[in-house]
Amino acid sequence: MKFLAAFVMRGRLPAATLAATAAALALLVTPLAIISSAVPALVALRLGAREAGLVSVFGLLGLAALGALLFGHPAALVVVGVALWLPLVLLGLALRTWRSLALTVELAVLAGFGLVIAQHLLLDDPAAYWADLMRAFFRQMIEAEAVSDADVEAFIGAIAPWMAGGVAAAWTLQQVAALLLARAWQAGLYNPGGFRSEFHQLRLGRWLAIAVPVLLVAGMFAGGAGPIAQLSVVGMVGFFLQGVALVHGLVGRFKAGFGWLVGFYLLLFVGMPHSFTAVSAAGFADSWLNLRARAGSRGKAGDD
Repeated sequence: MKFLAAFVMRGRLPAATLAATAAALALLVTPLAIISSAVPALVALRLGAREAGLVSVFGLLGLAALGALLFGHPAALVVVGVALWLPLVLLGLALRTWRSLALTVELAVLAGFGLVIAQHLLLDDPAAYWADLMRAFFRQMIEAEAVSDADVEAFIGAIAPWMAGGVAAAWTLQQVAALLLARAWQAGLYNPGGFRSEFHQLRLGRWLAIAVPVLLVAGMFAGGAGPIAQLSVVGMVGFFLQGVALVHGLVGRFKAGFGWLVGFYLLLFVGMPHSFTAVSAAGFADSWLNLRARAGSRGKAGDD
């Protein structure tokens, strides 16, 4: 998608047009939200806060016009644009300042923690809130004859208590995916190969490797799907990302074929949610054992 990055860097109007168009289409095709969010992140990475802010403002004006045209209310899509772009502008500026992908990913995880806490502070009962939304969704999407009310209620009863953490985890994963895409675009245009080596070396701080097990144990003692347990769900996203980087790093270090990565992502998709747990566990182990460095040293010893 290098051509999209080149289009974004042609100027404010092309960047704002792509961001707004992808944001509007994301209501129909959800993955387009990642492309939309990556646009202001790329501008922030390359040109800084002022240009990223201007592109976002122009994009919001476009979304306001689309919202008025499609829904009769300018704010209908503006809210979507703010939710998609503001976090990525901040993450892009953080990466531009710190020049550390690991620190920026950790910041995204902390933001996910904040989203969990915000839900428990602003909502009287997050589980009940998400249960009501899920019931409304099922009424619209599933025919009453297809699934019994008892089955629907059983499913909602099992999932709703974890939705606060699950939504925050999904949001965190989307933010980091957009940031990685923006960084890949930047490297593709101005530093070919730079993102590959940077992602292959991604290792998060030990503080997360200590904090998440503590949260897991504390959540078990607290009982149920309370806020502490929900925080651990978000923390697992960080280890999942490190696990993915670990796989890419090992494939690159051993010069394995591209087919290994294709197989990895196929297994990851087919094996959900167990594959998520397995990859997260690998990322957690890498935090303590530095598996890529160990694999590299063994490879050199073998060559000798």
